[in-house]
Amino acid sequence: MELVNFAIGGNYIDLEWPNGGYADLHNDYDFSQLTYVPAEARLILSWQKSSGEWAKNASVQALHLLFEGVSYMQVKARDPDYPTSEDDCLRDICRTPPEERADFDNLWEDRSPPTDYDLQLVFQSEWGIKVNADTVRLQLE
Repeated sequence: MELVNFAIGGNYIDLEWPNGGYADLHNDYDFSQLTYVPAEARLILSWQKSSGEWAKNASVQALHLLFEGVSYMQVKARDPDYPTSEDDCLRDICRTPPEERADFDNLWEDRSPPTDYDLQLVFQSEWGIKVNADTVRLQLE
């Protein structure tokens, strides 16, 4: 899978893009929507800027990860012991090997993973998603 116009940041909770672009998905943005369009093999993951004072310097109001040519997607259930308020807070984002698709607990810190690796996102309430697609592109608002 090719990350077209962004990279996963060094803290594994952030995204970076050319010309100094940066988004902290743990602190400054709240996950807002997952949209899957099966007929188009397209997935959209969306975040909105947090209303908290700590996010006042966040550079964009909303951002979306647009996956095209989705060939694999798995969603892990949330832990019911967590409050639902933890569903929108990203715990980590990383690339994971296909043979580890059942494992959402590990953070893979590979800065140059092979192209067949999935993108894994796990949230504070332990729900998560693993996706593999031809491409994933960052869209900013």
